[in-house]
Amino acid sequence: EHLTSDLFIVAEQRGDVVGALFAWPDESPVAWVRLVALDDALNIDEWLNLVLPPILERLRHHGAQELAWMDHGGWAGPHLRTRGFTPLTEVITLVKLDRALPRANAINASVRPASDVDIPAIMAVDRAAFTSHWWHSEATMRRRAAVSSHFAVAEVAGEVVGYAGGELRLPVAHLNRIAMHPAHQGHGIGALLLRAAIHDFWQHGAEQVTLNTQSNNHYSQRLYRRFGFGPTGDLMIAWELQL
Repeated sequence: EHLTSDLFIVAEQRGDVVGALFAWPDESPVAWVRLVALDDALNIDEWLNLVLPPILERLRHHGAQELAWMDHGGWAGPHLRTRGFTPLTEVITLVKLDRALPRANAINASVRPASDVDIPAIMAVDRAAFTSHWWHSEATMRRRAAVSSHFAVAEVAGEVVGYAGGELRLPVAHLNRIAMHPAHQGHGIGALLLRAAIHDFWQHGAEQVTLNTQSNNHYSQRLYRRFGFGPTGDLMIAWELQL
């Protein structure tokens, strides 16, 4: 759907397509690089010299204030640093291999499958729980809800205060996101959401459950360790450039 966007940049040499770069702000002041492609024979610096200037100019025109890049594999980082990018955060992967499921006691809270009418409340939780680097637009949230294998909300007194979503690619399930409204953190509701997600994944045949978290998010990591998650050793660095 974004192929015709002016934020989808194609690099050519002598009439041949040798690379592409797509970045999208998704109704956030921060645009993320969503797609990267370059010919094996093309030098990375040459490619960046072709695609970065036009994408930065167009992102400014769209009102973006920052460009963020998740460096899968670590190949881009050295080249981004020389162009003014700075490290934003480290993202690590955790995995749960055992079948133990700790109890989760959250008084007056319940978890149920999310429905389409929950999206505005889920959006409010998302904006309250995360900085603008990690926001989703309503359209993206609706797509994620539609395609996720597990998408659930936590309620307190009829109010949506948290949500969790994930995908199955058997034998692995991946928890894409778990979020709690800050006003309701520390009451065991996040554990309730996590427990429900893991149980649902198991019910549908998952043998492993993975998730990503920031290496400096010690609060979340304590919860994940309690549920038996441990590091896989995978680490990605997210980079940012102020526009």
